[in-house]
Amino acid sequence: MKKLFLSLIMINVYINTFAQVGIGTQTISPQKALHISGNSTVNAISGTIAQLVTPTIRIDGLNNVNQGISDKLRPVSATDNGDIVLSHAVVIPLIMIDPITLANSEKDYITVPITINQPSATSTDTVLRSFSFVLTSPSIVKFGATTSFQFYKASDGSVITDGANRLWGTRFRFSIAPTGVSTAADAFFGESLKAYENSVNSSSATGLLYANSEDMLSLPAGNYTMQIISSIETQSTQIPIRIINGSGNDNVSVVAYPIQ
Repeated sequence: MKKLFLSLIMINVYINTFAQVGIGTQTISPQKALHISGNSTVNAISGTIAQLVTPTIRIDGLNNVNQGISDKLRPVSATDNGDIVLSHAVVIPLIMIDPITLANSEKDYITVPITINQPSATSTDTVLRSFSFVLTSPSIVKFGATTSFQFYKASDGSVITDGANRLWGTRFRFSIAPTGVSTAADAFFGESLKAYENSVNSSSATGLLYANSEDMLSLPAGNYTMQIISSIETQSTQIPIRIINGSGNDNVSVVAYPIQ
């Protein structure tokens, strides 16, 4: 009977030991299956605004050396099997060209103004610039481009005086994309088209106008090349027009938000 009683005690201790484990706990009663506690300290993580609060967990398999990365911070996720893994960065800037961001090597995506002398009765799509990027996982991708325009007579560069509307603006298109993503000539996205109406005399004001194209797409992993297109439509009764893109501040951004 004594042996049976001692055996039951040992079984109970064994079960309780492996039911809840406390590491560095200040209490004899761990509250979870794995309970880590202790006196808290706070230290800044160099190069970030984040604070490292200890006690914490360190898993060598998730460090930069073993993951082949150089990020200061990465989110941690659980797989469908419950494995703890490093996730992709929450936000991945793929292309950033603007005069504000200090890290940019370029400040304007149109380095030399592009002049288009368009005959009347013509719709023209001119590729201002192409940008290539790679998605390593399926992502929601945000596209943006601000593009400057100027309008003159194609014949001599003077002010347009026919008082007519013309359709103008920018839009995007893929020239290279994975299977399932269209690269057709008319597969535009991020269209920002508007009407330009001039005055009927030579005292018309001249200057910079801007088109702002934006869009968000859900895209699979793969290689992409995106084109930024200047679109102009002039009717047969209108004076042929000269369009100059790139005399102002011309910005572009492509930012990915991984979803897997």
